[in-house]
Amino acid sequence: MTIIANVSPKRERKSKRSKHVVDEKVPLLPKRQGEQDGFDEFDGASFTGAVFNLSTTIVGAGIMALPATMKVLGLILGIAMIICMAFLTEASIELLLRFSRASKSSSYGGLMDDAFGKYGRIFLQTCVLINNIGVLIVYMIIIGDVLSGTSSSGLHHAGILEGWFGAYWWNGRTFVLLVTTLGVFAPLACFKRIG
Repeated sequence: MTIIANVSPKRERKSKRSKHVVDEKVPLLPKRQGEQDGFDEFDGASFTGAVFNLSTTIVGAGIMALPATMKVLGLILGIAMIICMAFLTEASIELLLRFSRASKSSSYGGLMDDAFGKYGRIFLQTCVLINNIGVLIVYMIIIGDVLSGTSSSGLHHAGILEGWFGAYWWNGRTFVLLVTTLGVFAPLACFKRIG
């Protein structure tokens, strides 16, 4: 007895995000850079771009967070919390990698979309936005304190610009932060990717 399998060609699904026809067998990421010319917006991060992004995140957040953590918690509890956060970070990265392979997702947003649907992805993007705004505010506070100085409890600590040039209107905190925001942060925020 011969069983005849269905030999009709498979129907190809339309992608939700684009109008292109998607074959289920095509990998999300090509093996080599020139293998696929169909990338519209994101063509993968380069190794140097990924290292730069990770190192600036670690160094920037670490320099700002560790002294405050040690001051509030003390030495023993502060070190214990740092070690605890290291284990939690390692576990979360392991879960992300494991489930991104299982779901064949190439981005964190895509993984959240697969796991929790549209609202999970939106929640993730909102959390990332709030985190980035918070880090930007911390950077601005540090830049304002270092460049234009600070006054608290009746004490005035001169900033770099005030120490070099004296007290003028252009080295006040408001003007320094305005120039830094428009001259440094705004152009950096306009890049699609740093790589």
